[in-house]
Amino acid sequence: MSEHSTIVGVATGTPDGGVAVVRLSGPRAGAIAGAVIEGRLPPPRTLALRPLVSLEQALVVVMPGPRSFTGEDVVELHVHAGALNVAQVVDAVLGAGAVAAAPGEFTRRAFDNRRLSLDQAEGIAAVIGAQTQAALDQARRLVAGELGREVEAVRDRVARLRIEIEANLDFPEDVDARDEARFVTTAAALGAEVERWLAGFERGRRARTRARVVIAGPPNAGKSALFNALLGRRRALVSARAGTTRDYVEAELSLGGRELILVDTAGLRASTDAIEVAGVELGREQIAGADVIVWVEGADQPVHAAAPEAELSGARGAAVIRVENKLDLGRRRPSWIGVRAAPADTEPVELSLLRDALAEAVALGGDQWIGLARHRDRAREAADALVEAHGQLRDGVGLELVALSLAVAERNLGEITGRTGLGPVGEEVLHAIFSRFCIGK
Repeated sequence: MSEHSTIVGVATGTPDGGVAVVRLSGPRAGAIAGAVIEGRLPPPRTLALRPLVSLEQALVVVMPGPRSFTGEDVVELHVHAGALNVAQVVDAVLGAGAVAAAPGEFTRRAFDNRRLSLDQAEGIAAVIGAQTQAALDQARRLVAGELGREVEAVRDRVARLRIEIEANLDFPEDVDARDEARFVTTAAALGAEVERWLAGFERGRRARTRARVVIAGPPNAGKSALFNALLGRRRALVSARAGTTRDYVEAELSLGGRELILVDTAGLRASTDAIEVAGVELGREQIAGADVIVWVEGADQPVHAAAPEAELSGARGAAVIRVENKLDLGRRRPSWIGVRAAPADTEPVELSLLRDALAEAVALGGDQWIGLARHRDRAREAADALVEAHGQLRDGVGLELVALSLAVAERNLGEITGRTGLGPVGEEVLHAIFSRFCIGK
């Protein structure tokens, strides 16, 4: 990434929209833009129509640094969309001396020039990649700096405690019992605050993703009929013939304010049919990756027809809801949820209990932390260091070791926002973050 080059990239999405924005950023942004337009550049922050040399007209806006997105001089050319048209405009800018932007380079420059913290930059990528409303809401909060403010407030308290302890290193005799008690209490409170974030991480992560609800069970239990009934439309093939479902089928379902992926799987049984065996294995793979498993058996099937516990042993902590289908044929499993979603049904009954159970299984109780996986890892390391500092203070270990533990916690918290006074965030970390961005961001 060249610090002093002037870069160009397309800042808008797909080229089939109405308008595309070609963005320049760098010390020669104004000069390069001036070389491809006819006439003078418009005044700063004024959108004006200008012809492009040998091309079409563009709306041009100049945003001098440091009051721009990147903190550098920025010029945007708003042109008609269309892959060929946009490519010719970009080629003209490149021919005038700009350099093609790398993925995430505009946002990286905004971070380098302190226009964004690292967590805010990651929030921009999260906005672009959001696939659920909850994910989008959390990403917007990241971009707004909510996480950064919370982290920096705790980091500041850790730094003040470290500084006070370091100030007493040469005069430990001046630290009385009240100071020691206050140090212990403060370290414990800081550790508890970071642990609170970590406790809400998994709920926040689950809110950002679509929970996978897998319908599984023996053949001919009516799994596909139940799948269609929950969706309210015919999506999977339904037949009284066992083994009809050979592959898994998935569809989106909104339930209880959550967006889910509902998965119908092949009936689990031993078979000599190679295709059916492959379908069964795919079903077991879906069970292994499920957040919720709806285990279905028919009321016309013996209770011992399948061994749910054996089949569900591969599930990793998924909630299990047991359902007895074909309620009109009687009940053999009174403790299970009873439904009637047989192939002949036009109006399945008793689905409300199953819907309620599903909504409860995917509900996200408690606080949700909006931090991403990298933030969690740094917070975990900071929490461990704060626990260590608390133990050292409680046990009367030398203040030098306490100060070192606090410095480790402070650095890890600073790496969440990318603003640490104890050394820069590693270049490999920054590259890993910004390389995931699209070109033009």
